[in-house]
Amino acid sequence: MSDPDWGRHCGDLWRDHVLDQTGRDVSDIVGAMPRRPREFAAMMHRLGVRDLGGVVTAAMGPAIPRRQAMRGDIVRQGWALGICRGPLAEFFGGETSPMIHIDQVWGVAHG
Repeated sequence: MSDPDWGRHCGDLWRDHVLDQTGRDVSDIVGAMPRRPREFAAMMHRLGVRDLGGVVTAAMGPAIPRRQAMRGDIVRQGWALGICRGPLAEFFGGETSPMIHIDQVWGVAHG
């Protein structure tokens, strides 16, 4: 998971996936997806959080235990957001990582 291309990044993947799966736009809560590090810092400050996990929690509620992750749930590994695809998590740009290495998971309404 390398530094994001601020033109389009994992925050966009998160927003698009949740919007597609639930009809909810996380930008209604967190604001527009940042395009520069300074904008991300301002987002965290506005939400009163200190990290990426806090931003996602502000929009989606508390994280769930990793062992409860289901396909389609949102995951975080370091400073990258992705989507659970079963035993692997998929990140922006098609990179994958075993779910065992995932730091946090947020459930997405399924069905």
